[in-house]
Amino acid sequence: MTMTYSIVIPVFRATASLEVIYLKSKELLGKQFSKLILVFDQGKVDSWNKIEELANRYPDIIGIQLNRNFGQHNATICGFQYVDSEYLITMDEDLEHHPTDILKLIIKQKEENADIVYAHLLNRSHNSFRNITSKILNTLLKLGMPELHPHYSGFRLIRTDVAKGVLEMRSSYTFLDGYLTWVTTNVVSVDVEHGRSQSGRSSYKLKDLIRHFINIFVTFSSLPIRLLTSLSFLLFALSSTYAVVIIFNTLMYDTYAAGFPTLITMLGFGFGAILLGLGIIGEYIQRINLKTTHRPVFIVKNTLNSPKR
Repeated sequence: MTMTYSIVIPVFRATASLEVIYLKSKELLGKQFSKLILVFDQGKVDSWNKIEELANRYPDIIGIQLNRNFGQHNATICGFQYVDSEYLITMDEDLEHHPTDILKLIIKQKEENADIVYAHLLNRSHNSFRNITSKILNTLLKLGMPELHPHYSGFRLIRTDVAKGVLEMRSSYTFLDGYLTWVTTNVVSVDVEHGRSQSGRSSYKLKDLIRHFINIFVTFSSLPIRLLTSLSFLLFALSSTYAVVIIFNTLMYDTYAAGFPTLITMLGFGFGAILLGLGIIGEYIQRINLKTTHRPVFIVKNTLNSPKR
């Protein structure tokens, strides 16, 4: 049985690279190519004009215009609902992820029968400062979300039924790879080279990356709450032990000045109780956060070459 593949690309500022991706992908995949789905996330107007031009010339290109900027992950998820092939590939708009490497993802998927294949990006083309900060943040993220694949990236091959499993997921912050960890653990990776962006400087600034990682921690990781809870238990245990020592020494040897044992014991129990209470409340908030429906993750304004939905 011949598998078919669709490509989903969130578009913010790219123009010239889109047709290159389309032509190269179609050439490589041949009859296995299903369609290219371009989701315009309300970036540069020229990008939507280019998508319209391509959709008019090529019937297997679907253009989707979102109502406003919803972010890269939401735009990518939006594209999932227009996929009708067995597998889909997500990639960036600017040729940092090169179409020729799609074949590596497909080969790895067939070898491992995996639900998801991540491209492990080698020799990243960003500047040194960006690479160092990204490495630090990724290390922290791995500690906070150990179930997240260590080589996760925006260049992925996903079985379509797995991808569509995230369409109804809602949280206070959308992180596609976090959603995918809730759907499957059958995940592998393959090494590919990281290309240089053809769209100029990255749309992500350092402050955006830091905000992105903080939001992921708050939304998907229980590590901060667990650390607070563990700290409260430790402080509570230490204060309790110290209270016993103080009481014992006061009764047996009368070695403490009046008032000091009471003050230290009360402070220890007080801080421990406060931290313990915050930790318990945090645990509940974390669970509520994972189950509460929030604002819509995307609203489609216009579509090209797509059946009405």
